[in-house]
Amino acid sequence: MIFFDYPAAVRHHHEFVSGLSFHVVSMLRLAKSIADLYPTVNRDLLYAGVILHDLGKVIELSGPISTTYTLEGNLIGHISIVVEEVSKMADELGIDGEEVVILKHVLLSHHGKGEWGSPKPPLVREAEILHQIDLMDASMNMMDKALRHTKPGEFSERVFGLDNRSFYNPNF
Repeated sequence: MIFFDYPAAVRHHHEFVSGLSFHVVSMLRLAKSIADLYPTVNRDLLYAGVILHDLGKVIELSGPISTTYTLEGNLIGHISIVVEEVSKMADELGIDGEEVVILKHVLLSHHGKGEWGSPKPPLVREAEILHQIDLMDASMNMMDKALRHTKPGEFSERVFGLDNRSFYNPNF
């Protein structure tokens, strides 16, 4: 299936073949741990959000090799693409109501802020958790990549996706 081949991005985080599935599996592990800590979390909603949140990238991006943005990716973006797909599936399955609205909200808000691409900020618990674990997984991936190329006792190159910061690689 195409999903398993795609990167999660053109640059910044998980920008390698199968990066999208790697990112989603990492996020599912984080989601399970968080849901274990907070029993009021709706696991079905959180897991659905994790699995679906970047699914639009298989339309937004050109493919796993020499990845670029498609016309749809440039003009619509993966967040709007996946919400449109959820709407189509809900209509096709005859599902409507609050569950569909909240799932769409979780997906629409997963980048957290308007300036990061989300039309709405997270307004339900599972949306906030999805945003936080997406941010954490992407940040750790970018930091790990920078530190892999940094000798102990030195600072990494600046990482644009992490506020242009350099990171120190400890000697221990």
